[in-house]
Amino acid sequence: MRFGAQKKLRFLSERIQNTLEIPETAQSGTAQIELSGNREALIDGCRGILQYEDASIRLRAGQLIVRFTGSGLRICVMQNDQVRITGTIAAVDFTS
Repeated sequence: MRFGAQKKLRFLSERIQNTLEIPETAQSGTAQIELSGNREALIDGCRGILQYEDASIRLRAGQLIVRFTGSGLRICVMQNDQVRITGTIAAVDFTS
């Protein structure tokens, strides 16, 4: 692909992203994490479960490893690259 074509493609991609209000993280391979208080977490971009225990769940999310600690933790939904964790979440830690 020529440099001019790449520039046009990038410009169109940015215009579409802005028009549809798609967050940058959705295209960058970065996981998105949404917390609902300390009782639920929704993770988009999950690439795998590394640890699954009542008090600790570790996930590969995007380019990071995310650890949820707390009590009564459960994975309620796992579809495609989306995971929903419920329970009492005391902490969320990130490592690369």
